[in-house]
Amino acid sequence: MAVIGIEFTSGFAQVLFTALLVVIMVLGVWLLRRLRRSEAALGSIRRENGKLRNEIANITGWTTNGRLPDDWQERLRNDKAAAVGTAPHGDSEQPGERILLAAHHALLLVEPPHFASKDSAEQVGRSHKRIVDLIEGLAHERIDPLPALANGDLDRLLCLWRRLEVYFPDRAETDAYGLAAYAVLDLLKRKQVVVTAPRPLSVENTKNCVFTTDDVEKLRDISRIRTAALAASSRFTNPQGGEELVIDCERPGWSGPNGHRSPRILILDRSW
Repeated sequence: MAVIGIEFTSGFAQVLFTALLVVIMVLGVWLLRRLRRSEAALGSIRRENGKLRNEIANITGWTTNGRLPDDWQERLRNDKAAAVGTAPHGDSEQPGERILLAAHHALLLVEPPHFASKDSAEQVGRSHKRIVDLIEGLAHERIDPLPALANGDLDRLLCLWRRLEVYFPDRAETDAYGLAAYAVLDLLKRKQVVVTAPRPLSVENTKNCVFTTDDVEKLRDISRIRTAALAASSRFTNPQGGEELVIDCERPGWSGPNGHRSPRILILDRSW
């Protein structure tokens, strides 16, 4: 009986080992396929981002080889500053409108910016279309930027731009939203309005912002945002009085001839 027990135990161990080996092999194949799919998706995003940069470069004419430079944001600011100093008084052909038209074209080339699998495709698509229509209206002067800013019509664009810029710099939508945001900021600057949209993972003071922990969009459930936010929070170990780490800009602030508004930012709470 003892011999039978030993043989049974030995056979059971062999079966268990074989089963574990099969599971490990299947898991390895699954991980390899998933890695290849992820690499293919990343390559596709990079190719789309490159195409978008080339499209914007061709429209704006900033380069001779059809490639948008890495410092295109700084280039835009410098070009606008130079244009303001050299444009004849009363010239109706403002360079800013050309950039708005380029931004409108760029937005038409990209998909609406989804951040989580549970995002409603219909809702995200409507939000993207409103931004596209808004930029087109501003470019053709059908929309007055000052009421649009005061009514909150520009909030979504400026907040999505900041989120994409920090958490998703490798996505094709980032350049398009960045170009649109800079064009709008330049347009408002010419109207003597300064917009404040705090950058995520920067530090702001309570004197300058309104803080909230109400994570309406459930950003804590998006792995890339949650990982970056917690990593930045772990480094933010010695805050000064009234300072908080910005997780997301929920509403930009502004100041101008007609008044001012403080930006509202999302900060961490225990739910993260």
